[in-house]
Amino acid sequence: MLSQKVTRPDTSHFERYVFSVFQIIADSHNNALYLNERECSIQRRNQKVVEEAPSVYLDASTRKAMGEQAVSLCKNINYSSAGTVEFLVDENRNFYFLEMNTRLQVEHPITEFITGIDLVHQMIRVAKGHSLKWQQEDISIEGWAIECRV
Repeated sequence: MLSQKVTRPDTSHFERYVFSVFQIIADSHNNALYLNERECSIQRRNQKVVEEAPSVYLDASTRKAMGEQAVSLCKNINYSSAGTVEFLVDENRNFYFLEMNTRLQVEHPITEFITGIDLVHQMIRVAKGHSLKWQQEDISIEGWAIECRV
């Protein structure tokens, strides 16, 4: 088996689900946006090793449905800041909520790269009480980015 040739069998586990993290930002005026996803299925000892954006696994309709769920969560809890909403996605592209992280993750620059949005700047603006500058239809994916931990 390839996995046994590449890694030690007792330390490797191949998950059948894709792990997707949706970057979100919301303000105190009930506006929230999803800034698309980062796929982070490759992990070692529960630490993300590779993150890529956008996911090569998600199609446009799944991405939209997941993003809308992330935004709905933010609005229902009156969230105001940047954060992430994490999901597992199965082989049929059904997705399952895992958790929400109410902070900016260290991997956020790859989201900035594909959206052109400075998340730290926007997080500061939101904290000062400003409204978001964009609508969801203004958010697009330009290019592809990857981050690796070594």
